[in-house]
Amino acid sequence: MKTSFDTFISEFQQTDNPDEKYTLIEQIISSLAIIPYGHKNLTKSEMIAHKVFVILRDYVIINQLRQKHAEDTSSQKVLLNVSLLFMNLCNNINETNITVFKSLFIHKPLIDELANCLHEISTHGKYLNDPSRLRSVSSLLIALQKIRKHNFTALEYSLIAPILFSVTQCLCSSYALDMIKSLERNFIQELDEVQMLFLYAMPLYVKWYWDYCDPEYFVKILRILLNDFTAWFTSCQPESYLQRSSQIDAMIRHLNYFLVRPTEFDSMNIFSEEFYDDYCKLVLHWSSILSSILAWSSCTMNVKLAARTSVQILYNLTLHLNVLNFMKTIPSFILMLLKVTDLDHDEVQLNAYRCLGKIMIEADIKTMTKPSKIAAVYIAFLKDTIDDSKKTERFYSLLESLKSKFLSIVFFYD
Repeated sequence: MKTSFDTFISEFQQTDNPDEKYTLIEQIISSLAIIPYGHKNLTKSEMIAHKVFVILRDYVIINQLRQKHAEDTSSQKVLLNVSLLFMNLCNNINETNITVFKSLFIHKPLIDELANCLHEISTHGKYLNDPSRLRSVSSLLIALQKIRKHNFTALEYSLIAPILFSVTQCLCSSYALDMIKSLERNFIQELDEVQMLFLYAMPLYVKWYWDYCDPEYFVKILRILLNDFTAWFTSCQPESYLQRSSQIDAMIRHLNYFLVRPTEFDSMNIFSEEFYDDYCKLVLHWSSILSSILAWSSCTMNVKLAARTSVQILYNLTLHLNVLNFMKTIPSFILMLLKVTDLDHDEVQLNAYRCLGKIMIEADIKTMTKPSKIAAVYIAFLKDTIDDSKKTERFYSLLESLKSKFLSIVFFYD
């Protein structure tokens, strides 16, 4: 593989003809496309650091983003293929190659061009009729999101700040609201590239960068999007959730997380009062969805995944104390969560117990069976997260939930 890369570099540098350069790029992209993205040789640091990827970044991504108008279909296709390649390669980031990935992506010209492209989308609606470019932008945002799962320095954050600012501008624009209003009232639809950018890629990106964003931006985004999202979501039949499309599934998970849990515990009160009515509507609809999931006759993987999303979002809603008090008034809510703990899925069980720990009173908790099972689920997840830098947020969230009366009683009586 390295020999092929070296040959490409030699031929690329020997020609000044743009058409010949693009032909060479198309050839190397085609050769990379047939290699599994998890291939151990391709993910080695020395391979990612090869100059071939720098050329793909500079000559294709940066140059094409700099073009205000698409030159031709071929060049747009090359931009998309390189962006998809970079996104997929980022699935293989680990502690040994993260430095070279950062060097490749945290590059000022790339950051500036991507931020400028997003700015033009938010202010003028530019490129909204260019699905290929929009998919390229989505792919690059997702690639940067995957890199962010590993620790960033303050300097690295400052370098990517223009992208974060431009993404928040997009989410505060009328175009983001238009994307929600354009959704069909069902869970089975497929999304177009504009919807995927605004309702999936952008919320996913901002979710990983909120520590460096002014909370007022999040309040503004929620004021613009939450009410219409809630209206759309609650208009869809709960029973159809198990038939959701993969795109809707991804959109719902990331947009719900973003709108329900936009920041961590210390700042949660900023959002709880103003958005209480919408949050309560979401609680009721997710409860109906979870009830319909549990009524399913067989415990398939789809059932488990649907339950995982439902219970995770319900747990996020418990972080708003006034919403938690509302949840305590829902008939049979506790019984439904107890039924969820019987599903053969550790994460579903964990979040169900975390919800129960906030909702149940002490007398109810002491009558529960299987306290050792509850303790075992928590201990297993703590062991899984304690040494994983990518799961720091999850680890501290678990520690936070251990402070509840529920867990104190469970561990004491066990």
